[in-house]
Amino acid sequence: MKRFRGKVGMALACVLLVLSSTAFAQAAKIAGLAVKKDGSPYMLGVVANEMRSGWMTAWIGYSKNLWERMGGRFNFFVSEYNMDVELAQMTDLMQLKPDCIFVHPSDSHAIVPAVDKARAAGYPVIAVDVGVTGTPVDGFVHINQQDMGKGDAQYVEKAFSASNPAVVLELCGGLEQDIAIERRDGFDNEVKNVPYIKIVQEIDTKWSADTAMQSVQDALERDPTINCIYGHSDFFVQGILQGLKLKNKLIPAGQKGHIVVLSIDGDPTGLKGIRDGFIDADAENNPVLFAAVAVNMAIAKVHGLDIPSEIVLSPAVITKATVSAPERWGLLPSGQFEKWPVLDQSFFKIPASLLKK
Repeated sequence: MKRFRGKVGMALACVLLVLSSTAFAQAAKIAGLAVKKDGSPYMLGVVANEMRSGWMTAWIGYSKNLWERMGGRFNFFVSEYNMDVELAQMTDLMQLKPDCIFVHPSDSHAIVPAVDKARAAGYPVIAVDVGVTGTPVDGFVHINQQDMGKGDAQYVEKAFSASNPAVVLELCGGLEQDIAIERRDGFDNEVKNVPYIKIVQEIDTKWSADTAMQSVQDALERDPTINCIYGHSDFFVQGILQGLKLKNKLIPAGQKGHIVVLSIDGDPTGLKGIRDGFIDADAENNPVLFAAVAVNMAIAKVHGLDIPSEIVLSPAVITKATVSAPERWGLLPSGQFEKWPVLDQSFFKIPASLLKK
């Protein structure tokens, strides 16, 4: 099994997200790929930790749309961060006899017994975005999470200086997930030897906007010198901004008293925050690309073809200068997945032997 690493360049990304005639021609080629020789559909099952964030809504919605364009059947379960529910959902999904399973677990360790059971029963499992720690999966599609934290940290290095030091509040996601740990480590490792950047507090928000809002207020009470906030996701960025507003600290960039805010995802909320001047940098975590790669891997797998054991994507950091660039996934029409293109991406293409000529 091979491992693939790659980076989406600006020119390629533009090609990926523009609703072009080429993209829709690709859609015609994939029709029927998820239909068995007897005419029945291949089933793709998904067990995910939530569907409240813009990222997860886009990933699940677009994955469903792609699979159904291929003629397949799509079933998904959402646990809302209840690991007992999630383990039960894996069992329920196996009762439906899926041909392939995607997991986006609440806990990278706790999901292991369910993954082992599924694979032992012959169901291939592909982890998307959040990894499974402690047992193999058939494929793992993820972005370099540490690079997203590092990208935001590098923005801080440029925005501050010895004469204007950064006092940072870090609002982590749920640290039981590998992605939150890596987003933290990527940022922390980049700034730890920079003398004018000091992380004064790190708080585990459990990916909660309410917790983020309260944490911002409490942190500013404890240390009113905080002038930079690094949050792990646009999922709770509204909580950050609301917390700043309640402390009379929501001041746009360029004005005295502005607190630099950094986030991750690049969803519509994050892009709006940049345009409004309240978010300074947002490391893009593109669920459209995740879906395109993972669905292609799934269709190859159900047809008995080899897939890579791991594919690692690389992020871009969005700022005011690039927030309206055409490659931004957050600019696609929200929820209108039928209008989203079939991405002819380079990380894992559908094998040519399966495509219609």
